[in-house]
Amino acid sequence: MRGIKKILVPVDFSECSRNAFHYALDIARETKASVFILNVIDTELINEIVRLDPSSKEHIKKNLEKNAKSEFDGMMSESVKKRKGVVVRELVEEGIPFIHILKKAKDLGVDLIVMGSFGTSSPMRRLFFGSTAEKVLRGVKVPVVCVPLPEVIEG
Repeated sequence: MRGIKKILVPVDFSECSRNAFHYALDIARETKASVFILNVIDTELINEIVRLDPSSKEHIKKNLEKNAKSEFDGMMSESVKKRKGVVVRELVEEGIPFIHILKKAKDLGVDLIVMGSFGTSSPMRRLFFGSTAEKVLRGVKVPVVCVPLPEVIEG
């Protein structure tokens, strides 16, 4: 694992993405890498929600940003021991998740992406559009570690 200096961890705050974050912290401690945890507020989802009330768009975005910061705080408090000596930066941005993850990976010059193998999108959405992890794997130029849920690893 030589040469890993920056790790990007896209999170949707599902159990699977939290597991990926902890996995990335383990790698970062071994390699002395920095970790960037990224939550992308899905603009397509916001547009679906506000279709009935377009005036609520800014309110919904602010609530999602506030929720992301709160979730980050929870993740950080869960991982105090694992973070010892690891620099972690939190990023909350807006866009289409897989596109934004690929763009952020390039912009930051990351050496590795660590992400959950599946997140919170609905089964119907995954059936027709594929998962974010699959789309990232198809478009990425750096190695990706896809981390399943703990019971999948053990079972």
